[in-house]
Parts: sequence; structure tokens; C-alpha cells
Amino acid sequence: MILSWTASASDSKHADAVGYCIYRTTGRKDAPAERVNSIPLPVTSCVDDVVEDGQKYYYLVRAISAKGVTSVSSKTVPARIPTGKPGNPAQSAVPFCWDPAGRK
Repeated sequence: MILSWTASASDSKHADAVGYCIYRTTGRKDAPAERVNSIPLPVTSCVDDVVEDGQKYYYLVRAISAKGVTSVSSKTVPARIPTGKPGNPAQSAVPFCWDPAGRK
């Protein structure tokens, strides 16, 4: 699943973002949003490659400043994974989101 979002703008309450934390949930009331990336991404897109065919997920993003202060959450956006998509990797115990351009 390729995810992308608009960069956060700094204002009087929030410093410039140095990275972004991506969260995913299945939308069930008992399923809390799970952080998808282990470290904040310094870019505005990533690939979530630990998803299941036919599943519907909900994503949100939070910006993080150099001082570690996170922004309020973005709006939650739904995404349905098609059934039988090619190249579905085996499920991992650790979710992973990576930069599609290979930048660190």
C-alpha cells in the first residue's frame, strides 16, 4: 500500500516537522491504531508492505518536531487492499513502512 500526505506547515503552536509517524488500524473498536514505522520518516510518502489481501485499513499521520513533540493526528483515511494483489509478502510480527524513493 503506497501512502502519501501533504507536509505539515509550522505555525505558532507547532514547530517544523522533521519526520512523520504513520498509524494503521482495522477500524474495529477494540483495535487501537498501531504505529507502522519504527522511526519517524523524513519524507511525505511510504510503502506499507505488511497488509492482508481484501482487508480494509484506516491510516492517520502525525508530524514530529526536532524536540520530539507530535502534532495532532491527521484525519483518518480508509484504504482497501485488493484481493489477490501480486507480491503480497508474508505477514511479519513487526509492521514496516519504508520510503519508496529509498531516501533515509
